[in-house]
Amino acid sequence: MLSTRARLARNLEGLPFPACSDEEDLERARGLVLEAVSRRVASDRDWDIRFAEELNRDQMSLMVEEHLTKPSFGDHQQGRAIALHWQTGRTVVVNEEDHARISTILPGAQFMKAWKTVDKVDGQLESEVQYSFDNKLGYLTASTSNVGTGLRLSGMLHLPALVITGDIAKTIAALGQAGVYVRGLYGEGSGVAGNLFQLANRQTLGRTEDEIVAHIDIVVRQVVDNEKTARKLLLRETPLDIADRVYRALGVVERARRLCFFEALELVSLVKLGVELEILPVKDFNMLEVGAAICPCHLKETLGGEAEEDDVDVERAPLLRRLLDL
Repeated sequence: MLSTRARLARNLEGLPFPACSDEEDLERARGLVLEAVSRRVASDRDWDIRFAEELNRDQMSLMVEEHLTKPSFGDHQQGRAIALHWQTGRTVVVNEEDHARISTILPGAQFMKAWKTVDKVDGQLESEVQYSFDNKLGYLTASTSNVGTGLRLSGMLHLPALVITGDIAKTIAALGQAGVYVRGLYGEGSGVAGNLFQLANRQTLGRTEDEIVAHIDIVVRQVVDNEKTARKLLLRETPLDIADRVYRALGVVERARRLCFFEALELVSLVKLGVELEILPVKDFNMLEVGAAICPCHLKETLGGEAEEDDVDVERAPLLRRLLDL
């Protein structure tokens, strides 16, 4: 379990949802939300507010790589904005799919703390603006899948052993029956890379926030236990095979002169598995931090922002060795 994310979807009473808004509606919604952020949430002055139309494509891609916005955030810049609190990982995204999406990302399994964090910000905003709310349905959202509490809790899990043993398909099927979405590295619509999976609650209507927290916590912990069992199985039944696999990954990392992002992430996943199984003589590392550092836009920024894709791939190989202290 690498990280926890909590997100609340909220809309303003009396204004159409962003997808149905004209330019005037979007500007009005943005003004109301950001004014509320400035008055109530950002009183500590550590928040950074950015207007989408002032950001270039690389800056938006950086925010996607840091899981602050969706990949679609930059598709329509008019009226969109993001307020960020870098130290705590809290964000308020304006006019993406809903008027406001309040979120936070915390390390490890901290579902209750993540929920309480976004709930506090939500309460501060609601003291300044009126939300769209129905007494029977709860909070009204652009997507029917978020109606009710509007709460989406997710965990980022590293599950290489379940993938190697072939049990991941069975795990995903069981999670679907348990009311849990399984998504890729960048959330909805993204593919799986580096054996990283996002697990998120499917139901937001008919359950309280505390019930959602308890449910996703139980389910995720079960998946973690399954991964641990699969790792023990690999060590017991195919020790030479798994050692060969992780040492081959380490060898490529040590000798490669060019690495594309997805290949590098797969190698990092196997090296991390080898470290945690105490097979590889490599110092342990934070997989999410390494993964973020080798992302395309982060590397382009390191190289000055004008680098070609091949230059980025060439720089990624030595950078990965430095990050892994090889």
